[in-house]
Amino acid sequence: MQFVISKCVAWGDGKTSTQDWQQYAQNLVTQSQSLPLPTLTQMPAMQRRRLSAFAKITLHCALEASGDYQHDIASVFSSRHGDLHKTTKLISDVADKEALSPTHFGLSVHNAVGGLFSIFTKNKAPLSAVAAGEDSFFMGLVDAIAKMQRYGYPRILYVYSDQGVPEHYQQYVKQQPDNIAVALLIEPGNNSANFELNFTSQIPNLDEESSQLQALDFLRFYYGDSSQLTIESKRFNWSLSRNEK
Repeated sequence: MQFVISKCVAWGDGKTSTQDWQQYAQNLVTQSQSLPLPTLTQMPAMQRRRLSAFAKITLHCALEASGDYQHDIASVFSSRHGDLHKTTKLISDVADKEALSPTHFGLSVHNAVGGLFSIFTKNKAPLSAVAAGEDSFFMGLVDAIAKMQRYGYPRILYVYSDQGVPEHYQQYVKQQPDNIAVALLIEPGNNSANFELNFTSQIPNLDEESSQLQALDFLRFYYGDSSQLTIESKRFNWSLSRNEK
């Protein structure tokens, strides 16, 4: 699967600019667990107040990466856990026999942030939400590229985001509790600067998942100097190569 990344916008723990991510790729900064939040000044204050940290970092990256195309671009939003902090609060309310907030419930579902993006930008183009366990980043990327190629889109927006799970779920998750959102403006492959993604099934399956988020591996590769990224997950072998002519 060949494609071009026209724009990459990422936001994570202690890293909010291209320079931050370049330094991260060169191992000049360590992974921080402090998550600053984007201001999202382009959105009305009444809408911003309703947004969780998960929604804010996701929407920031989506809006910045889509730019002038945000009103009509097709998109894929991917996340392993979605806004699990909001869902956890709803579950606690049920356990405590408290009334549930319809607004909080509506914003907790897996495609909620994609819906907020489409509403704010008045975008009626196709949108899908993906969840695929530890492979959510790359499977979402596969879905975006496949849609672009199948339907002949001139470009597509791909957004991945996740937060560290709430404390009482951490014992069930192998991956480190990192917070990350990344949005890619993707165009069809050409002869100038292509990325190529390949994957095969992991047979037999590995016993344990990786502790590193695939999105962070991707960003280290994207902002670094390596020409190839190879990742083993529990179920797949992923290979992403860069060919700049």
